[in-house]
Amino acid sequence: MSRIKDTIFDIQAEIESGDLSFAEIAERYDVTIDVVQEIFDEMIMQEVDYDPDYEDDGDALASAGFGTDEDYGYYGEEF
Repeated sequence: MSRIKDTIFDIQAEIESGDLSFAEIAERYDVTIDVVQEIFDEMIMQEVDYDPDYEDDGDALASAGFGTDEDYGYYGEEF
């Protein structure tokens, strides 16, 4: 069990460093990309759960190059 935990921590460190793609991380640790994605998703969920200043307002997505709601023509609910 300790070896698995070590591998998970190593994958988390690789994700945080940003030096490798998910595919490269998966190849390095002999896991699937889905495993790397699950670890990443869990990291994000933990950050959201423990960061009192976290707001899901799209700014993070916009800074990651995904644009904002306004970029896609959405400006709020329409009734």
